[in-house]
Amino acid sequence: MNIVIIGNSAASTAAIEAIRKQDNRSTITQLSNEIHPLYSRCLTSYFIAGKIDKDKLLYRASDFHKKMKVELYSGIVAEEVDTKRQQLKCRGGKQFEYDKLLIATGSSPKMPLNIPSGTDGIFELRTLDNAIAIKNKIPQAKNVVVLGGGLIGMRAADALSKCGLKVTVIVQSKHVLSQMIDYGAAQIIQKRILENNIEILTQTDISEVICKKNNLVAVKTNAGKLLECEILVVAKGVSANMQLIENSNIEKRRGIVTNQYMQTNIANVFAAGDVAETYDIASAEYVTNALWTCAVQQGSIAGQNIADQQQKYNGSIGQNSLNFFDVSLISMGITSPKDDSKYKIMSDSRPSRNIYKKLVIQNNLLKGIILLGKIDSAGILLDLIQRRTDISGFEDELLNDNFNFGKIIKYLGREAVERYCLK
Repeated sequence: MNIVIIGNSAASTAAIEAIRKQDNRSTITQLSNEIHPLYSRCLTSYFIAGKIDKDKLLYRASDFHKKMKVELYSGIVAEEVDTKRQQLKCRGGKQFEYDKLLIATGSSPKMPLNIPSGTDGIFELRTLDNAIAIKNKIPQAKNVVVLGGGLIGMRAADALSKCGLKVTVIVQSKHVLSQMIDYGAAQIIQKRILENNIEILTQTDISEVICKKNNLVAVKTNAGKLLECEILVVAKGVSANMQLIENSNIEKRRGIVTNQYMQTNIANVFAAGDVAETYDIASAEYVTNALWTCAVQQGSIAGQNIADQQQKYNGSIGQNSLNFFDVSLISMGITSPKDDSKYKIMSDSRPSRNIYKKLVIQNNLLKGIILLGKIDSAGILLDLIQRRTDISGFEDELLNDNFNFGKIIKYLGREAVERYCLK
């Protein structure tokens, strides 16, 4: 059997490992539009800050593909999938035929229309090439603007601040990390950010980018404020890389639509990672959870099913973690419901100690959590969400700093814990 995998990151790596556990005979051909060895995108901000060297970004050993008997084509762009001919067409005319195909093309940053591309000093932060370009620009810079207050934007702001640059973060919403946390948690985080000399402008956007001879010199906000800067990092979210299926019959919405086996509507075509639209356990909707952990899980399930193991993917949960200026933060599931009346909200706020906890509950099921400062119970709470465990008998215990599996045994009994939480 001839297996072709498009992409070279978390989902594709997990898929390769899963396939090879079951199938050592099929040929695996992998296509990557990058030229770098397999690396962790999650660590690029640490590379920019100088905390780690380039070699420490490697996600697997340099001989990974050789050991897995994978033929890797680097620096090649897949442009079109022909599902009838089972053929993949690439830029430059090269073609590959497949028996089974995995699309793990990831996602790309969204670039606002008023941000001029190709300008020296304007960057995205998604790839190692992006990180190298930003790092090379640092010696020529004093001021940085980060557009976007999400996870990538805040990591970039933290890294560049640690390099001694003056950083201003521009956020359209009322607070930073608005997709991860609520206003209460954000106030604690923003206080720590300001204490570390990063300026935050909320409910603000860039109205104009000012350049001289194709070099960035400043941006102007919609409030009329002029911010001098030599570096602008645009971090306004991502969108799934689905260009190669535009002319195919593969179903897509916000991502490539998949079933419980990570199959698309074409039986021998699979998708995983940021590009895949999957069931979200907390919201009971189909979404693209563009997260490393989800990509690993989905890639593993896809790989097992490519190897004919018939393994089901139960769904994803949006999970994010961040350690910001010695404050640890974890959020999972639904953290800021659009309609609070449909949920029970429980919280514990201790701003003076940089502690904030929040539970979102519906019909005696835990749907989402925010843990700031005290995060020890995160794994147990995640398990309760995933297993859809009835928490009606002990929901008041969930905010306790000492909540642990012993408390679950007390309320559910050991047999129930083994049945619902320890499988």
